[in-house]
Amino acid sequence: MPERSEVARARMHTAERLSVDAYRWSDGTISIEGQDLGPHTPGGEEYEYFIYVAPDDVPALLSALGCVSIEEAVLELGRQGGAIVQHGETRWLRDHGVPYRMETW
Repeated sequence: MPERSEVARARMHTAERLSVDAYRWSDGTISIEGQDLGPHTPGGEEYEYFIYVAPDDVPALLSALGCVSIEEAVLELGRQGGAIVQHGETRWLRDHGVPYRMETW
C-alpha cells in the first residue's frame, strides 16, 4: 500500500483540552482527528480518535457540507467545525448519511 501524504489541514475546534482537526490526504481520504487530554474522558486519561471518510464516500461528505469539490471540504469542515464537534462528529456523519471508519488510541 503506497504511503499517503497530507494535502490540506484545518482546525475544526479547540477548547480547553480538546482539539479537533480535519485533513485531506493524497489518496482522497478525508479524516477528522481529535485529541482530548481529559479529565472528562473515559478513565480521565488522554484520548485520541481518528475518523476516516474513504474516497468513495467523500461525495456524501461534500453534499452534507454543501461543497462541490474535495478541495473545499477541509476548509468547510474548519468553518462548520464548532457546530459539528458540538453535535458529535460521528453523530453528525451518521445523521447526514456519510459512511466512516473510526479508530481510537
